[in-house]
Amino acid sequence: MRRAPAGLGFGGLGLCRRAGRICADRRAHIRGAIALRTIVARAQRTGAALLTRLRPLARKSATSGSRRCSKQPPRHWSACALRSTLRPLSLCRLTSASRNTVMIRRSRLLGGASFAVLSLLAPSVADAQQALPTISVGGARSPVRPGPVGRPVGGQGRVTTAAPVPGPALADRYAEPTPAPFSRTLPANIPAVVESRTRKEIQKTTNIMTSSDAFRYMPSILIRERYIGDRNAIVSTRTTGTIQSALVLVYADNVLLSNLLGNSFNFAPRWGMVSPAEISRVDVMYGPFSALYPGNSIGGVLTMTTRMPDEFEVHAMGTVAVQPFSLYGRKELNLGGVTNILVGDRINDFRYWVGYEHLDNQGQAQTFPGLFLTPGTGSAFSGGYQDFDQQGRPRIITGAAGADYVQTDLAKVKVSYDILPLLRAKYQVGFWTLNNNTTVESFINDRNGVPIYNTQSGRVQLGPYSVTPGGVNPGHGAANHLMQALELRQDTGGVFDFDLSATSFNFLRDFTNNAQSYGPRVNNAGTAYNVDPRGLNTNNGGTFWRTGDARFIWRPPYDILGKHEVSFGAHGDLYSLATKQTSTVSWPNNYYLGIQAQNFGKTETKGVYVQEVWRPLPDWKFTAGARGEWWRAFGGMNATGGFGNASNPTGQAIVGLPLRAANITYFPDSYKGAFSPKAALEYFFTPELSLRGSIARAYRFPTVNELFQSLSSPSSVLINNPNLQPEICTCYDLTGEYRKIDAFGGAIGLFNPRISLFLDDRWNAIASQTTLSIFGTQISQNANLDKVRFRGIEAAAHMKDILVPGLDFEGGLTFTDAKIQSNLSSRNLDSILFAGNQFPRVPRIRFRGVASYSPNPDMSFALGARYSSPAFVTFANTDFNHNNYGNVDSEILVFDMKARYRLEPNWWLSVGVNNIGRWKAYVNPNPYPQRTFFIALNYDFGGPDGSGVTIDRGGSGGTAAVR
Repeated sequence: MRRAPAGLGFGGLGLCRRAGRICADRRAHIRGAIALRTIVARAQRTGAALLTRLRPLARKSATSGSRRCSKQPPRHWSACALRSTLRPLSLCRLTSASRNTVMIRRSRLLGGASFAVLSLLAPSVADAQQALPTISVGGARSPVRPGPVGRPVGGQGRVTTAAPVPGPALADRYAEPTPAPFSRTLPANIPAVVESRTRKEIQKTTNIMTSSDAFRYMPSILIRERYIGDRNAIVSTRTTGTIQSALVLVYADNVLLSNLLGNSFNFAPRWGMVSPAEISRVDVMYGPFSALYPGNSIGGVLTMTTRMPDEFEVHAMGTVAVQPFSLYGRKELNLGGVTNILVGDRINDFRYWVGYEHLDNQGQAQTFPGLFLTPGTGSAFSGGYQDFDQQGRPRIITGAAGADYVQTDLAKVKVSYDILPLLRAKYQVGFWTLNNNTTVESFINDRNGVPIYNTQSGRVQLGPYSVTPGGVNPGHGAANHLMQALELRQDTGGVFDFDLSATSFNFLRDFTNNAQSYGPRVNNAGTAYNVDPRGLNTNNGGTFWRTGDARFIWRPPYDILGKHEVSFGAHGDLYSLATKQTSTVSWPNNYYLGIQAQNFGKTETKGVYVQEVWRPLPDWKFTAGARGEWWRAFGGMNATGGFGNASNPTGQAIVGLPLRAANITYFPDSYKGAFSPKAALEYFFTPELSLRGSIARAYRFPTVNELFQSLSSPSSVLINNPNLQPEICTCYDLTGEYRKIDAFGGAIGLFNPRISLFLDDRWNAIASQTTLSIFGTQISQNANLDKVRFRGIEAAAHMKDILVPGLDFEGGLTFTDAKIQSNLSSRNLDSILFAGNQFPRVPRIRFRGVASYSPNPDMSFALGARYSSPAFVTFANTDFNHNNYGNVDSEILVFDMKARYRLEPNWWLSVGVNNIGRWKAYVNPNPYPQRTFFIALNYDFGGPDGSGVTIDRGGSGGTAAVR
């Protein structure tokens, strides 16, 4: 038989490879065509019958080819004819006229070949389907459909963010599809541990009422949410405690939600600015290993990504929560609920979201005043509850306070315009309001049976001992906050991308007004009463912050000893504190008699960064970067004055109260600079196994609150420290990750464990220490510790389809050893002796995990577990009695469940329980919720099914990023 010319049949593949990029892109189809050769053996056995059917097809496709076959021995006839029929499958052929290589579209020719093969070999249909890849052979195109990035879809200049059209099955069927443009807040190529959850996973596993709930089962993450709608929900990570708010960054679509005005329990991220209905995915980066983020990322970076609509959508949700609560004889049945509606659409290149959310919740009592007994006198009483405080001393619990009834409203508008297919301008504005009232209850009565909230002497007596009732005062607060963000972003995934953003956050109104000395106050003899109607109002109106970021990514289209990705940019922020504390005439009226204190100050940070990701070899990836920052604090001022008494023990007329001389302190400006290098090296032993080592230096500058705010109230005193130094952290992380599909003989569809060893050496660590006076007053001040070390191991795993399809697990276990290594710079001998003690509020053991089962797409069940070992809250480590109310971070062991069912195509019903076992847990000193029941109804019209937004980047024409 004459040899086929190069470029015809299968023998021409070598020339096809040399012909250009198109052939390289068709290798999957070539493999399918080669697989068809296995059918030849079966064709040979059919003999003359096959030849009879092949001859008409052969004459139409290649008459000369059939004549050649007739000259061959009979045993070669069928094979020769099939080869002639399949000859058009070659991707390239040489024309006899020009003898130039001409590329032809194989998708057009495969139609005829596939029809011939399937009609001839009906018994081999199943084999052919398994061997061939999925090939589109044409058909009607709908007017609007998802398409490649950067190409018009459904109209000139339109870019979809919908899910890609299903294509050939991936080797890793659990691999996350390439992100859609504008669908990720956390950039790619982060040289650190990153954990992610999609909207679908959150909805399936989590009883969610606020945006902070979305992070509930992330490894090592604890959100200090004491009740639903808690505005002081601080983030704690594997190396940060429950009141170190300035060591973790929280973003939503590159809008900074972290309140970096201070570093304490009352400077939580502004979670209320994001509705759970908006969230498309959440991500957590552990540690400050990316040069893109400032030193406040020592604990990590949490991001929430929302999306813009591709079609008309309506989403509505209503959730009701019921929480029975009891502690020290106080029994409550607390009700809560949240409703929201989200409407959006795309009109050509314009997109919009309009959303509204209302949250209404009654929280459990947060404080149970009562101190240890000391010798002394006071008003005789009866009642109360006796137990032991954190240091084992007997005490009397005299009441309950801080039961917070919260009402919040969020109105939010987001609009975007696609200037070019992959260049988008976006503006969003959110207006958040708060109204809250805290109530109190007394557990003790005087000899006349009158409840005691406060006394004229400030003490109550039990035999030869007395105790301060302390802090049983109701309060009222309100706030109006305005958030705005403007962004211009190009996200092509090609040679050059950028992201320019500016944000502002304004406290239009923000005040808390507490009664100074509530209720009728009995004298020591129990024979007379007086009242002090005054309130103490703390007003933060006028406080604000501004941020600006310019981020650029350059992906060189050429090879310089490997592939490169260079990120660079600049950052600037301004934080301004304005606090005024006044003594009001009559609580809860805000009309004030005098100004007790005023605090003003600003901090400003400017920074630049550069980071390069280099892949010199296919199995190696090297990341190096640096960040330079210039910080200053300026305009600091404290002023005190007003009345000399925080309370009115004698009950005299207000005009007779002594006055306090005005005292004004102006603080000098302070300047600091920092250089923070970063580096990481990653090696892929196999496609399934990788190892990465990361190292970073980070600087966390003092906040304006730590430097300049000094306030006092009947129950607390806050002392500022203008001499604080930046805390410096050298952080290390060594992470090994394994990802196996169909592990253990196919028993587990996806087996993806990770082990991380981490070490943080932190110098000048800024920590707040609170002491309790014998009068029940909490005195707090921030100070630098010479050196603290955090080291530990974190193990996490993601598993899919465990033994049965639909059974999944994700979670993590963390062991942390946090030690104070030295504190010689302290002038206090007791503080020097802190060396060797555990650093406060960082538990040794944490576990977060959730298992879910989806027997079908319309039903799911989830069971979650959360555990934290107890942690010391004092530097002296003398608070050994952890698991009761008080100044403590107690042990936590909580089990949760959720069931979800699709009632109709657009309706979902969910029921769930948090803290099934009703574990009583406390966090400095507030109790966490006990058993809480949830029921939710969701309506979704349009949009994705909750799995997030994805798009096929193929065909964009851009250079692929370094992966």
